Amino acid sequence: MIYDFQWKSNKKSPEHNSELCALITRENNQPSFFESYENFRLDSLKTKVINDYAKNNRQGPLRLPSDEKKSLFRPLIIKNPADKTITVEEKAYVKLFSVTYSCPIKWKIQSNDKETILGYKAQKAVCEFGGRNWTAWFTNEIPIMDGPYKFSGLPGLILKIQDSEKNYSFEIKSITKESNDIEHRNFGSSKAANLSPKQWEKFWDSYRKQPSMVLENLNTEKTTYVINGKDVNSREVKDAFNKKEWDAMKFFEDPIELTATCN
Repeated sequence: MIYDFQWKSNKKSPEHNSELCALITRENNQPSFFESYENFRLDSLKTKVINDYAKNNRQGPLRLPSDEKKSLFRPLIIKNPADKTITVEEKAYVKLFSVTYSCPIKWKIQSNDKETILGYKAQKAVCEFGGRNWTAWFTNEIPIMDGPYKFSGLPGLILKIQDSEKNYSFEIKSITKESNDIEHRNFGSSKAANLSPKQWEKFWDSYRKQPSMVLENLNTEKTTYVINGKDVNSREVKDAFNKKEWDAMKFFEDPIELTATCN
């Protein structure tokens, strides 16, 4: 499923930013994935290259596509219907973090409100999540209890959802059936650091102040990390990295979640 994700960088922004996102659902109660479409394209390409390499009995050099992701919406959200948890993968340069939340959303279905979206009959539901009030439109014509971002748990697919101030919205644009997957998206990366929600908030507070903190202590006697041909320990690289990350953060000065997600 492809969604149009629109949001305001801050409450005073006259216009919305826009980016396509993908919801990847699977059968047999398996976890679903939600991420920007551009990141999904790169992750699925990387997985295909690795799978093809294995099928060819690992002959010749393994040439992987670039790992550089330019999407503004960076997290990968994994929803596990079996235990009703949500895991968010975040990457800061070469460091991968995994944060798991357990917080089912409490929905109130408005039976009398109907709408048609993408040709499907949709019903209204409301909830409070992350300090915002949300209105969703879901259809039981598609029996998938999922939706964009961290939203799920309604008796049908969420086609559209928007907060009460209309600063954030997700609306479905297309539904396709593909065999692509993103199983090997983290191939070559270091093992993810599993953090609790509180540990992630503490890290994120520090990262916002100085993103280049993740460049510290990377180099070893055998490995030297470079950006644009220069050692990550150089002041020039750290300053450029800070500026790049601070510029990216400006797009979410008004964050989608105003209050911390429950544990």
